[in-house]
Amino acid sequence: MTKLFYTILTTSAPKLKSAPFIRKLSNQIPTKEVRIPVQYGHIAGKLWGNSSERPILALHGWQDNAGTWDPLIPMIIKDRPILALDFPGHGFSSWTPGLTYNEWEWPRLILYLKEYFKWDKVSFLSHSMGAIAATRFASVFPEDVDFYIAIDSFILENLNTNTLVEKIYPKLLQKAFVTDHWLDKEPPSYTLEEITNMWHLATRKSIALDSVQHLMKRGVKQSKTDPNKHYFSRDPRLKYVILIPEDRKFTEALVRRIKCPMLFLKATDSPFSAGKFSIAMREMIEKQNDKYEFHFVPGKHHVHLNNPEVVAPLINNFLQKHKLDA
Repeated sequence: MTKLFYTILTTSAPKLKSAPFIRKLSNQIPTKEVRIPVQYGHIAGKLWGNSSERPILALHGWQDNAGTWDPLIPMIIKDRPILALDFPGHGFSSWTPGLTYNEWEWPRLILYLKEYFKWDKVSFLSHSMGAIAATRFASVFPEDVDFYIAIDSFILENLNTNTLVEKIYPKLLQKAFVTDHWLDKEPPSYTLEEITNMWHLATRKSIALDSVQHLMKRGVKQSKTDPNKHYFSRDPRLKYVILIPEDRKFTEALVRRIKCPMLFLKATDSPFSAGKFSIAMREMIEKQNDKYEFHFVPGKHHVHLNNPEVVAPLINNFLQKHKLDA
């Protein structure tokens, strides 16, 4: 790398214990918290491995954070470092002031990082919203991506435009407007046990109860009014991201341009990327990209977080086959 990260110490996250097996693996790999300056503050991340080589970018899902990769990365990292990012408004990253978030901001951030560090290529390990961002970047800049791993999503589903206009958009805009008026106030606080259950249930139990702790390390802060309680520290406006419908022709134009080695892992017990539209897009990539690989894996949407041992061998085999060892 041509630029160094700003190393930081984080003291506001709760102290939580990891599972012994994960903790043993993690302790063998050097990690550090980093900050990358942007106009509105900084992008935070957790760097696994050394900082002298271009890292693989690990991109998390909506309302998650870099902690989503804590169980998996120790099982796949080898020589290449891995930089797990917190997207804006998530984890330890700054909130964007004045404006709501949109889904094309994420690939723009990837381009910013590429230019900031002067990387010649970008490599992706991604989940859900992060995978959608990686798809868009790999489609718009196909020569700038050397490989792409996506877990349980890679495009937005084919949204019903009438439902969006008549029901979803009015509610999102109204709630976003109300939320703007209490951004400077501390959110409601809860016990750590309550937060664990709330996070678990909010994902329709996609995140197992014992997996929530990995996200809580970067996703909750201690209350200033009650030291026995904590609150969700992500930007509440993230709940009201406006999704822009993209028709089939537009999505086809995107995925047709993905030329790099790509691994897509689809969780069997997840409703995402399971519709006819997503299946058709998968088949299109398979026909035109001989470096595309697809596998079903048993588990829910957060399978990489709950059951990393299921996805790690497939990722390692993919990287080894294309001589892309992490």
